[in-house]
Amino acid sequence: MNAALPYLSHRWFAPSLVVLCAVLGPWMTTDSALTWLLAVVLFVALGLPHGAVDHITYHHALGRTERSAPWRFVLPYLLGLGGFAVLFVVAPALATWAFLALAAWHFGQSHVEVRTDEILDRVRGFALGAVLLGTLLGTQKAASLDVMTVWLSEASAAQLLGTLDHGTAWMKLVWTVVAAMAWNRAPNARRMSIRLLREAAWVVAMWMLASSAELLWAFTAYFCLGHAADSWRAEFLHHQNVTKAFWNYYVLAIPFTLTALAGLLAIGGAAYAGWVDVRWAWAVLLAGTVPHMILLDHWAP
Repeated sequence: MNAALPYLSHRWFAPSLVVLCAVLGPWMTTDSALTWLLAVVLFVALGLPHGAVDHITYHHALGRTERSAPWRFVLPYLLGLGGFAVLFVVAPALATWAFLALAAWHFGQSHVEVRTDEILDRVRGFALGAVLLGTLLGTQKAASLDVMTVWLSEASAAQLLGTLDHGTAWMKLVWTVVAAMAWNRAPNARRMSIRLLREAAWVVAMWMLASSAELLWAFTAYFCLGHAADSWRAEFLHHQNVTKAFWNYYVLAIPFTLTALAGLLAIGGAAYAGWVDVRWAWAVLLAGTVPHMILLDHWAP
């Protein structure tokens, strides 16, 4: 990466952090104030900002080096967020499946070294992301059910998690087959073996984390120290050319990080006060990630 953050450039850095979080998992309980404090700090410092440089990604995809956020970017972004939030309320089961599919693709692509349009790499990334997400929700099924019943009926949430369990098993097979095909076609078998070993390590790290920790810590640790860490690297290296210093790039995320944080606090406070249904708070929280996933994975991959 660069001298400002050399450890983040190491591809084993993020999975190693997740394993460390798994070791700490038994002590990071949901009823602990320390867990909540660390979760908030990680989310505000790493998780949320990695999606707050989307305006830079937008300009880079168009071959520009601007740092502004024009309305032709902001308006579709907000309309997409609002539209998906409405979908979560009026068709929650459909929206949940669509969200999980987008999230599986997004998580997987952040861990697979894809710099071409090679379809095998894309499929392998989706399978990896699906396994990671399925492992987390499947291992934490009771807690996941409690969360999902906020916007889904209990029967629908249980059915969804059951289907996800079966799908996760199939995705493990898909990843294995596609990984074998990728290895067989790779010009450098040793390099591809290391890449595939790293991807398999992600599955092991997620299983360790989800098995040792409760859902709050398991999700926060993976999202902020796993997915976001790898995403920061990829976005800095491949989705911007406005600066050569990582910290300067990070600073560009601050305005939209604060804006998003203010929005989340506003909708959360409104739900807590009873001014809006809690389903809308969750809908906005989840829908807020959708434009980022679509932009990064499907508009400017």
